[in-house]
Amino acid sequence: MEVPQRSARRVIRFGVFEVDLHAGELRKQGIKIKLQQQPFRVLALLLEQAGEVVTREDLRQAIWPAGTFVEFDLGLDAAIHKLRSALGDSAENPRFVETSPRRGYRFIAAVDGVVASDAARRAVPMPKRRRLVWAGGLAVLVVAAALGALRLGRGRPGSRAMASATEPSIAVLPLATHGTDASDAALADGMTEELIAMLGKLGRLRVIASTSSFAFKGRAIDVRRIADSLRVSHILEGSLQKIGSRLRLQVRLVEARDGSTRWSEVYDREMQDLFATEDDIASAVARELAVRLAGRTGTTLLRHRTRSIAAYELYLRGSDLTLLRTDSGVRAGVEYFSRAIAIDSMYAAAYAGLAHMYGVLGFTGDPGLPLRELYARVEGAARKAVALDDSLPEAHVALAFQDELLSDLASAETELTRALALDPAQPRVHEYLARLFMMMGRPADALAEARHGLEADPLSPTANAELARALYNNGRCDEALVQLQSLAGVRPPVRRAVYTTGLCFAEKRRWPEAIAALRQGAVTGGLHTRTLLGFVLARSGQRDEARQILADLRARQQRGGNVALDVAIVYAGLGDSDRVFTWLSRAVDDTWLGVNPLRIEIMGPTFQELRRDPRFERVSQRLRLQRR
Repeated sequence: MEVPQRSARRVIRFGVFEVDLHAGELRKQGIKIKLQQQPFRVLALLLEQAGEVVTREDLRQAIWPAGTFVEFDLGLDAAIHKLRSALGDSAENPRFVETSPRRGYRFIAAVDGVVASDAARRAVPMPKRRRLVWAGGLAVLVVAAALGALRLGRGRPGSRAMASATEPSIAVLPLATHGTDASDAALADGMTEELIAMLGKLGRLRVIASTSSFAFKGRAIDVRRIADSLRVSHILEGSLQKIGSRLRLQVRLVEARDGSTRWSEVYDREMQDLFATEDDIASAVARELAVRLAGRTGTTLLRHRTRSIAAYELYLRGSDLTLLRTDSGVRAGVEYFSRAIAIDSMYAAAYAGLAHMYGVLGFTGDPGLPLRELYARVEGAARKAVALDDSLPEAHVALAFQDELLSDLASAETELTRALALDPAQPRVHEYLARLFMMMGRPADALAEARHGLEADPLSPTANAELARALYNNGRCDEALVQLQSLAGVRPPVRRAVYTTGLCFAEKRRWPEAIAALRQGAVTGGLHTRTLLGFVLARSGQRDEARQILADLRARQQRGGNVALDVAIVYAGLGDSDRVFTWLSRAVDDTWLGVNPLRIEIMGPTFQELRRDPRFERVSQRLRLQRR
């Protein structure tokens, strides 16, 4: 069966907005917003380099013709003003367009489907995806995975060198669409996500997570080579076409061994039968694989959480942003999940996603609301999710987040273990367990879980970053730095990768590289990256700048911040052990220590000397950490 490839699209989404670069249109919740040509071109350039500063000179050269230097400043200021007005944004409290004084402007919100520059598109064939794409990084990971598989399989398509003959496995490729309608693409991606999740319920079937599957979206690669890269025995692929109120789906199950079609089907249904169609496809695949699983039958595949397609789409957009832990991305995720709940107040998965996002908001260091209120929101959403559906793995993950916020790590482990028991095909849960075990002083267990997470999602930036952090935590910095090489082009950077890169270089006393990594990461990596920068600066002898960072942290603490642990870490870099433990004690007294991600980092080898101090024993139990 021929599966049509989607043509390249140039639609970018952020928050409630959608930008069609080809048509030159800005839309808000589907409604076209009037925006003149120059402000729109400014927006397009900012989106092309989202997260990075676009200088005024870059904007002048791209948009304003030569010889208009006198009018340029006024023209650019007017264009930015009109753009912010269209987006409901402000210079004082930007949500989308941030001013970089004396330099230019930066687009700071999380975007879906980053469009690379023309030069970058020619140089690197980026995976096209509605969901969140880290620009550059996934292409590197795809190549790394493919080369690794081909080396082990001697380069033969279908060799499946790493796919176990006794363990059936599958990757669900993103459904292709006919035409360029944005809603069709969103629907196709949503169905792909749902099929991946439903097949993950089969227990003995290894299912590749969506981050890795979506890396191959729109790429003209033989399915046998994709199977080699992902180390699977089967590929499910297909296409979707929506005509009015009807839906036409073509799907086929491919044997990776020889590229043959094991099963195929065409579904011609009403849109209202969308969820039933997903059930039929997943059940058919299960039946086919059940023959090879010694007659396994009776597997429950139903995973329906809502009957509202609108709520479902909002949930998917929020889920995309769980991987992008920038401040703006987290806040956008909260908005998507809240809107999904407003449509369907019984949507358990949306409550779980909301609890997760509120928990992540605490880790940013600037949640924008009192921590007591933040915890109340995490707890309320998590408990609502469990009350609605105790069999939902994401609900137990949300409870684990709540427990971690309260430093109840044992209960968090129980909830995460329960989530894995309900759905073994949950790569993020393995990552969370790895993080938890690092805090609990169990580095070997952390490394094992990180490896499980990467096996389930080999092209995931976060899975690769978590494995690197676990390697560092086990004192294997050389291996960690090799693992991190594949993430060098990821934008925006994964915070835990930034932390690990800086600390590994510091551990090896390669101070210039450590400082450069943390300084660059601090631009988008938030408060805690700057804390580690202060620590490394102090250790490297650049104590004046370290003291400035320390002064900023202490001032923030006086304003009601939650940075006592950060202050202690910079004092550790300065070698002031008395003040280290004074501030560690203050951190212990802070009920909200659980929202500080640096609690993981102090369990790494860089802080081994700190943990050897007898005074650490007195605070470690209250920190819910184990000395090692």
